[in-house]
Amino acid sequence: MIVAFYALSMPAPLLGMLILFGLLHWRLLRPEWLDSAAQNLIKYLAFFFIPVGVGVLNHLDLLLENIFLISILLFALPAVVLVVVGKFSSRGRYRD
Repeated sequence: MIVAFYALSMPAPLLGMLILFGLLHWRLLRPEWLDSAAQNLIKYLAFFFIPVGVGVLNHLDLLLENIFLISILLFALPAVVLVVVGKFSSRGRYRD
């Protein structure tokens, strides 16, 4: 509702997590108060993944058409980022 009312360009779940983090950080909300709700969410967590699995099965042909690009994005790109970050960090202040 906040995202729609103020026309924010961020996902509503992200804003909710930021608000929850702020309330917990400044101790306006105690973790014990959230315990029973959190336990119920964890108990039924598998049900939240059913729509994702159905979506993957519905678009399996699209995924198979782009398997090369997907594999590059999942494996090669993180490896390149790790190498580049390692090279830049080795030039830092604390070199061996």
